[in-house]
Amino acid sequence: MRSNRSAARPLVIDAESIGRKYRETFTDKPVREKVELPFSWPSRMQHVGDSLAVAYASDKWKKDGDYDLYKHIAESPNRVLVVPGFLHSYDRQDRRWPTVGPTVSYAGVPMPKHFAVLGLFEEANLRLYTGGTDREPRFSAKKDDGVVKVLVRHGMLGASKIRWSARGQRKDQPFIFVYTEPKGSDRGGVVMIIEGDELDVEKDGIVG
Repeated sequence: MRSNRSAARPLVIDAESIGRKYRETFTDKPVREKVELPFSWPSRMQHVGDSLAVAYASDKWKKDGDYDLYKHIAESPNRVLVVPGFLHSYDRQDRRWPTVGPTVSYAGVPMPKHFAVLGLFEEANLRLYTGGTDREPRFSAKKDDGVVKVLVRHGMLGASKIRWSARGQRKDQPFIFVYTEPKGSDRGGVVMIIEGDELDVEKDGIVG
């Protein structure tokens, strides 16, 4: 991902039709409301490895409030990016989990103003880089090394597209992300982004 150095933060581009289509396709229901959230997209994130699976609770195909648990198992490489310093040990919340991987700038990247809410985030299973350098990270030769479960208190799962077409660069890039809503003095915000060349949202759920 390359950025426009003249811009300090992501560009925010209209994506209402994308968010609406994702929501209505995913739930097989018309959109009933539009909610404005006060947070903005992070200006930088760290690519820490791959997402193996994402679990979420959703009331799609059912009456509102009647939730079922679903789990998307990655069918292709799904890159995971987190806010730098976001990952912490479950047993020691004051201890950051060591991560390896490049920091990606979102400055000038055309991020969507609108997105679809997919459900309540339950957990993500990630395979983190464990060796190499931030510039050239690598996975362990052992497939279970670096595999972790990530929980986010009051996390939500959303989906939209990076609006590359608005800048005439290439096709829009679907992605899913984990965020928290405002609660008290906490304004909430995006903590994790998952993207992949085949990742998308369809009627059967998250695919790719």
